[in-house]
Parts: sequence; C-alpha cells; structure tokens
Amino acid sequence: MFALRDRLWKHGWQPEEVMRQIRRSSATKPASIELIATAIIADAAHHDRVGNEVHLTWRRQNGRILTHAAHDPHRDGWVARWLAAAGDGAAALSTARTLLGDLVALPPLPILIPPPGSSVSCDHLVADLVDTDAEPSPIFARIRALLAKAESTEFPAEAEVFTAKAQALMTEARLDEATVRASSGSRSAERVSALRIGIDEPYIASKQSLLHVVCEANDVRCVFSRGVDLATVVGPVQQLSYVQLLFTSLLIQVQAALAADAVAAPAGSRIRSRRYRSSFIVGFATRIGERLQAARSASFETAGADALPVLAADDRATAELFDRLVGRTTVIRSSAKYDSLGVQAGTIAADRASLRDAGLEGSSARRVDGLPRAG
Repeated sequence: MFALRDRLWKHGWQPEEVMRQIRRSSATKPASIELIATAIIADAAHHDRVGNEVHLTWRRQNGRILTHAAHDPHRDGWVARWLAAAGDGAAALSTARTLLGDLVALPPLPILIPPPGSSVSCDHLVADLVDTDAEPSPIFARIRALLAKAESTEFPAEAEVFTAKAQALMTEARLDEATVRASSGSRSAERVSALRIGIDEPYIASKQSLLHVVCEANDVRCVFSRGVDLATVVGPVQQLSYVQLLFTSLLIQVQAALAADAVAAPAGSRIRSRRYRSSFIVGFATRIGERLQAARSASFETAGADALPVLAADDRATAELFDRLVGRTTVIRSSAKYDSLGVQAGTIAADRASLRDAGLEGSSARRVDGLPRAG
C-alpha cells in the first residue's frame, strides 16, 4: 500500500501500467500478479472509504484489474488472508519482498492522470480517447475500416494502399477541422493531451522506430522511458487517437510481412534470426514513414491558408505540454547492429505497392498520390 500511494502513484504510474510491468518481470509468479492486483484494489477501496476523488479512467483501469484480485481486498486484513492462503509462509514473504523491490525500483514517469486524493492538476487529460460505449465518428470509423482491410489482406500491395489512404484521411480530417475553426474566427489551439503506449518484446527498439514515424506523420511528440518500454505521446486529442490506431495496425501488418518473408526459409536460417527480423522492422518503418509523409504532404498541398495558423497554434500547445510533462530530454542513439539484408527486405515489403487507386470507396476528383481524397 505504501509503495502504491507514496511511490508509484506520485511518480506517474497508473494501475494497468504497474500490472503490465510486473507481468514482464522474469521473476513474476502467479502469486505476484494476485498480490499486486489485490493491493491495487485495496488501495482503490481505501480512497472510496475516505471519500477521495478518483478519476474515471483510474476507476476503469481498476475495474479491469479486479478480476485478478483475491482475498476480498475491500476488507481490512487482506494481507494476512493472502499470507494464510499461501500455505508456505516463507515463500509468500519472499514473493512479497521481491514484488516490493520491483515496485520501488520503477523509475518516475510523466503524470498523465491525477492520482486518487492528490492535488495534482492534469487539465490536459482526456478520460478516454475513444469511448467504447459511444459510436465512433464517421471519419474515425472509416479510417478503422481501412486499417482493418490492411491487416486482413494477404497482399502487401493492398495493405500499403489501405494504410496510405487511412493516413490521407487522418490528415484531411485535421485540415478540415482546422479550416472550420478558422472560419469561425477561432485560432486558439485544439485541446492537447497525452497518452502512454506500451511496446513489448520482441524487437522493442525497432518497434519504437515504427511508432516514431507514425508520430512524425501526425504532428505529435513522443518520448520513450527506457527500461520500462513505455512511450509518452503528446498532441491534439484526435491525433492521439489516430496515432494509437495506426501504430497498432502497423504492428499487425509488419508481423504479417515477417511471417510471409519466413515461409520458405528453413529453420535456423538467417531470415529467421532475431537480428534479421529486428532489421526487417527498421527497414519497414523507414519506408512506411516515407509513405505516410507523402500522403500527408499531398493533403497539405491543397490545404487552405486559413488552416495553417490554427495548426501552428496546435503545434505550440503540443510543444508546451510536452515540455511541461517531460522537460529536457536527451537523444540517445541506438547501439544496435542491424542486418543489412533484413533492412532491405523490410524496405521492399513496405514498398511493393504503387499506391494507385485500387477501387477504394469514396473516390472523388481530388486525389492523394494516386489515391482518392475525401470530398
């Protein structure tokens, strides 16, 4: 309880992030998962009893964690009940000590959600970028449908077309919204916010490069927390939704491309090596980044001049929030050594499409790099 309230929550950690980190530990046992889940729910029950304010997003995370808790964390004395149920007292105490050590060793993170009962102000926070109980906007639903097609097709060329079209729609939606704000006489910034994205093994560094190109194409900023493999992403609210959706889709796509590349490769071959596959993702990310930027640039070529000052205000607000959350950052160049054949293969996998219109719905007179633009 002490570690949760006075160490983790005050240092930016959220309940589900703590659960993720404990699961990733090589020493994690089922008893550790049960213990940390029970401690988190017991902490939530404490705040409810004393009447502390708990943010909606925090409550939703606790609700998802509740299924892993045990020994009635809503009643005092749950630690004693957990120890009694463990049977082997020495093993249980060892588990608790190891877990506590892992928690205390976690580094601080930017605070994105005000901890329960704290005076921390997070006026930038949006409870949930996409409310699962609400219908998505038509443009978001269309983007999601395009990316679903990119993930499901067996043909890399089609996947590229659908992904580029999705990026074009993201950019156009942003430009259209900025034009509307400009026409109403408002040049103030859109609300900016932040979210955290976990990047998991294998090939974490290569996957970071993929997230980086997605962020660049959508005018948001990100910083990686080394050792815990979490990215803090900052930008206009709608752009954050797009980044999260597109990055998830590209992870699925690159995994499919890797699988296809290895189909004919014998076990133990270079193509199946970890270094080759990591390099493949780097090559894929580099070329995908170029294609996303091309789709973005083509959309900006026809943007109205009124939209540009509005977008500049968004960029300034993003930079201000990023500096407030993250402060000064140091760019650390990767020391990883990549397989040149893997980089080349990943580049080719991302470059197979000509990006010509493949009969996508919604075509109109305006086009983006051979793709129909939203009218």
